Amino acid sequence: MARHPAIADIRDLLTFRIAMLAAANDRMGQDWLQSLYGLRILEWRVLGLVAAREPVGFGEVARALLVDKGQLSRLVKQLGARGLLAAEPDGRDQRLVLLSLTAAGRALHDRVLPVALERNERVVSALSAQETAQLVGLLDKLQPFMAHRVEQADLVEPAERVGPDERLGEGAGQARLRRTTGKER
Repeated sequence: MARHPAIADIRDLLTFRIAMLAAANDRMGQDWLQSLYGLRILEWRVLGLVAAREPVGFGEVARALLVDKGQLSRLVKQLGARGLLAAEPDGRDQRLVLLSLTAAGRALHDRVLPVALERNERVVSALSAQETAQLVGLLDKLQPFMAHRVEQADLVEPAERVGPDERLGEGAGQARLRRTTGKER
């Protein structure tokens, strides 16, 4: 039994639709964050996660945001240079770094959060209270599932992976179809 309604093209894929929703949200968020607060969206997300869990481990923030440690390191340095974020060695393990907000970082976070909440309310205003609760419940179910899959790096079964010789060119789809169905197009 199919779990997803009929799919005619990429626009019908749940993952595509979620990606487009996230991209639209990011574009709008970037505009207001930059114009009102001088923040990029990923900087805001770092500040927000640190505020929610401080002190929080550097690796935990990287995993939560799905960014590599090099990218997060650059963000932490930039936010630190602006006096918004502090990075200190973990007292229990000097190899680990704990992140926390400075007073200026906390003040900025506390100014941005109410505006972010207003924006969130505008987005969910397209849904009823019941639909919003249902969506939040579904996201609560999907997020840990996807986080686990990302950690396991098993979103694509080995037999379905496209080799480097198949990534480009007209034959890639045909080779994949032949491999999965045994038939040519």
